[in-house]
Amino acid sequence: MKSAWNGWLLALQLFTIIPIRRSIEWNAAHVRWLVRCMPLAGALIGALSAGVYALFSSFSFSSPLVWALLFLWLGIWMAGGMHADGFMDVSDAFFSYRDVKRRQEIMSDSRVGAFAVLSLICLLSFRWLFLYESLQTGVPPALFAAVPLLSRAGAAWLLSVGKLAKPTGMAASLREYSSCRDAIWALGLAFVLLSLLCAFTAISVQTGAALAAAAVVLAAAAKPWAEKQFGGITGDVLGAFIEGGETVLWGVIWLLHSSALG
Repeated sequence: MKSAWNGWLLALQLFTIIPIRRSIEWNAAHVRWLVRCMPLAGALIGALSAGVYALFSSFSFSSPLVWALLFLWLGIWMAGGMHADGFMDVSDAFFSYRDVKRRQEIMSDSRVGAFAVLSLICLLSFRWLFLYESLQTGVPPALFAAVPLLSRAGAAWLLSVGKLAKPTGMAASLREYSSCRDAIWALGLAFVLLSLLCAFTAISVQTGAALAAAAVVLAAAAKPWAEKQFGGITGDVLGAFIEGGETVLWGVIWLLHSSALG
């Protein structure tokens, strides 16, 4: 239990801005639990947005236009901007149309290119649109927890089973101590939490199943794409998957609720 708790705290330290004032050893047991807890860290970030949304809804405060912008930035801010940074690095590399080795070098470059900025603007514009349209239909607050839960579960799977692009970096540090078993743990925890959300909140089973299916398809497609374009999985690729995945999942939610199926 101590290893699980330390792994959970490591996940919060690495993937959120929650201040954990404690030095935790980076070892095999702790890192395995860190990977397993990735979906839980996402769910915690989403739970904050869900709470704010529920509070706003109770008091009819502001409008969906403002809410969408608030929740757009709240999730990015709670993750410390790390995943957005990864998305920008991947965009710069991908749109360079260079070979794999050069793309890896571009992702490691701390400078931000025009393609990174344009890609992030495009991504966030679509997510804001999906959020705004979904909020107008009165989506259940628990969906704010379900989306980051599933995006991090997919990232944990990619990390554990995908080919590494290079032997150094964040992904390699995590992969050194993790395996497919840890991905199964992460997916199992995500399934249990999603099931609980469907059972005890206003999320319908149809919506939960559709989101889970979309996350599976995204993760399955991301693995060969990343291996072809970048030589494998990196920390930036994982961040890009999380940001892109959340945008797609909100698009699924919008489609479901706009068609009255959610």
